[in-house]
Amino acid sequence: MKKNIISIVLLVLSLSIVIAYKQIDSANTDSIPPVLTADSSVIEASVEVTEEELLKGITAYDARWGDVTDTIVVEDISNFIEENTRIITYAAVDGSMNVGRLERTLVYTDYKEPVFNLSKPLSFIVGTRINILSNISADSSLDKDLTEKVRYGLDSVIDNLATGEYPIEFRVTDSCGKTSYLNTFIEICDASYSAIDIELSDYLIYLPVNSKFNPKSYFKGASIDGELSINSKVDTKTPGTYHVDYYVTSASIHGKSRLVVVVE
Repeated sequence: MKKNIISIVLLVLSLSIVIAYKQIDSANTDSIPPVLTADSSVIEASVEVTEEELLKGITAYDARWGDVTDTIVVEDISNFIEENTRIITYAAVDGSMNVGRLERTLVYTDYKEPVFNLSKPLSFIVGTRINILSNISADSSLDKDLTEKVRYGLDSVIDNLATGEYPIEFRVTDSCGKTSYLNTFIEICDASYSAIDIELSDYLIYLPVNSKFNPKSYFKGASIDGELSINSKVDTKTPGTYHVDYYVTSASIHGKSRLVVVVE
């Protein structure tokens, strides 16, 4: 009987100790994250802004650990939520590994969407191998070179054994989610146009609506002197993608090149 009483007493004492320990542990547990504050809810900056500059004006304080500003990082920057505008998410951590967060708005003052460039025309001589991406590149004010992210779509399979034009759409997306498109053509030219190489200063240009355009100013020269003729239907009053064809003829030999003009 005494043994049973002693066992019960010991059990009660053990339970009391466990309960007391849990209460003390619970009292000491820190589950409250630090509080971040900003000196402004909106920051206007260049696309060249650094993380160090984005962190200016942000502080973090924790009720138990005090000032934890030195733990603040830029956790995320969203895609555009509206024109030139993104949301920055900041995070700070205290000594108990609680994470506090704060959002504020980032507005770019000089953002420009991605643009395409051509080093040569999108023209290939009939019967030759076609590498669609060999002459095209892309860049943006935010990410610089985006060439590796260029993608394209075709309405039909290109037949490189017959002359013709094939609609193609190029697209590229930068790190803030902005996608640019270029709708143009892949041209398969007759072999007779391979006799003369024509050089242009540019093979793709962007023009504002209502701007002046002189197609001859983009002609630099030809591998053989001959008569130059230019076929242009560019209408700078109307947004769209246009083509200017340049021909050089010398006796019975010919050359051809093409300029893509985007009016926007």
